[in-house]
Amino acid sequence: MKFDFDVWLEQNPHIYEAFEREALSVAKRREHYSAKTIVEFLRHHTMITQKEGEWKIDNYATSGLARHFAKCHPTHASLFKFRGLK
Repeated sequence: MKFDFDVWLEQNPHIYEAFEREALSVAKRREHYSAKTIVEFLRHHTMITQKEGEWKIDNYATSGLARHFAKCHPTHASLFKFRGLK
């Protein structure tokens, strides 16, 4: 199964918005950070605060979220390190 980030993003803009908000907050304090840490924080935070519904972030989306953030915010493009895509 091939993960299609663009389709996932279209279906989950609220997750990117939350990721973006946290990444911008981190970028004010750090030069480099982990996209996975942000995703895990969002998972934890939503599990604690939401009583209903499923707010699911696929593990395959993490690198896509970071790459999309870098594309949307070129001044913070170095916040995340990127490996080559397979």
